[in-house]
Amino acid sequence: MPSVLIAGAGPSGLILALVLLQNGVSVRIIEKESKHRIGSRGSGVQPRTLELYDILGILPSIEKESTQLVKLATYVQGELEPSSILEISERVEPTPSLPHANALIISQDRHEEILRDHLQKFACPVELSTELHSFEQFPDHVVANITQTNADGKQVTESTKFDWLVGTDGAHSVVRKQLGLSFLGETQEHIIALGDIVVEEGVDPKFWHIWNLPGKLLALRSGGPTEKSFMLAYSGRPEDVAEKPLTREEFIEDFHKLTGRHDVKFGAATWMSNWRPNMRMVDTMRSGRVFIAGDAAHCHSPTGGQGLNSSVQDAANLGWKLALVQKGLAPATLLDTYSEERLRVIAQMLKLTTELYSKTVGNIASHEPADTSGWKRGEDLGMLGVNYCGSSILIEEGAVASASAYSKTSGNRVQAAYRAPDAPGLVRAGTGDASTALFAVFSVSVHTVLLFGGDAASRAPLVGVLARLPADAVRAVLIVPQGQTAGDDAERFSEVFDDREGHAYSGYGLTPGELAVVVVRPDGVVGAVVPGAEGVERYFQKIFV
Repeated sequence: MPSVLIAGAGPSGLILALVLLQNGVSVRIIEKESKHRIGSRGSGVQPRTLELYDILGILPSIEKESTQLVKLATYVQGELEPSSILEISERVEPTPSLPHANALIISQDRHEEILRDHLQKFACPVELSTELHSFEQFPDHVVANITQTNADGKQVTESTKFDWLVGTDGAHSVVRKQLGLSFLGETQEHIIALGDIVVEEGVDPKFWHIWNLPGKLLALRSGGPTEKSFMLAYSGRPEDVAEKPLTREEFIEDFHKLTGRHDVKFGAATWMSNWRPNMRMVDTMRSGRVFIAGDAAHCHSPTGGQGLNSSVQDAANLGWKLALVQKGLAPATLLDTYSEERLRVIAQMLKLTTELYSKTVGNIASHEPADTSGWKRGEDLGMLGVNYCGSSILIEEGAVASASAYSKTSGNRVQAAYRAPDAPGLVRAGTGDASTALFAVFSVSVHTVLLFGGDAASRAPLVGVLARLPADAVRAVLIVPQGQTAGDDAERFSEVFDDREGHAYSGYGLTPGELAVVVVRPDGVVGAVVPGAEGVERYFQKIFV
């Protein structure tokens, strides 16, 4: 039987399955719905998530189907031309250490389809019409009570044993509820109608379109500069009808009435739904052998495009830890750091997205003047500064601790708790191979220990420490400074690269003369920056049995 049951096949469940499978851990992933969800929903993929996808090896598939973030056009009633054009997020020029500097837009249903395609490579399909009803925990396993509904409507119930259970089953999570976890926060009264609708003519798909009206907001969010499908958001419907799902005809009638625009011609609506603003989170993401991730652990405003991305990063954080424990390489206590690291980030994310919501959609309910500053996306929302400062499994000596889970490091030297930068222009020593980059070297299945500088004698104690670590869980990589050659100990490393273009040393803020060791976790986070063997040994004592 598979080792891990994942209940829920949204982005967090799919990414967790991919991480575990790449670690050699068997998975079963189930989804109670009879069909895969349609709709653009959460369409923004932030730079930090793109980096994870690069390490996972799935980024080209996502990029192929994605577009860049477009501008926002705001209107007054009856006018055909925008009253203002806003840059939602200023485009940032990529650099060697930051190759994925800008968010991409991709419909969530297509995003999930791509992730499922990659799961198929591991012969791990999503089981539709398969619902987790309840579970029982034991010291060494979990028994899940599952019902499958066949095509003819016949139901088959099973009680199956797994080593672990992860609930990625959304805001109404069965797993969270059965665990009895708190889900503190607020639910706002007003309702927003959401959906996807085709716009045949009248609005330019190169823009998102917003009508801020007294007590109301209408928005058409483009799926891309050549797309005819737009996501609609409509807030401020009369209270006596707001509880009922909005129909296509009702939306079109209200759109024409409220905007004064009869030149806009609509096609089919693929889905319609009501959404009531919820801003909530749990106080723990683990109970014994059961975990929750994604919307099951936190729900929030979609403003800022943080939800899907936070869910994916939950999965990345949990995945490598769970894999090490399942393989017997790490103690079960390592799993406590999942909540420890992620809850601090989620709390900050809720604060940021709630503030944005209040400035944009939230002000509609209170009839306050529109605040266009809320549509401006600062660099924090790219999530490149998301960090795990203060985590009990990091070595942060000499680092400047951050009070915010969303703040970047100061200075250019690489720092524990933050993202590991990329570095292109690396060539395998002694070969004529094409150059590669650190994101291609990193892996979700191993810690990558990067050695910078030093000579064979100064690296000898470190080589001894590395030799005692699990060979299938740690990869030692020697980065040779530009214009120098590897020492006599080169064969002791998994990989040796010449920093031909100098991007590794400069991007990590290190000088060729000093011996420095950077430990990069499987989730792309720097676990330690230390001067030698003693620091490396202390770091891995926190990780391995």
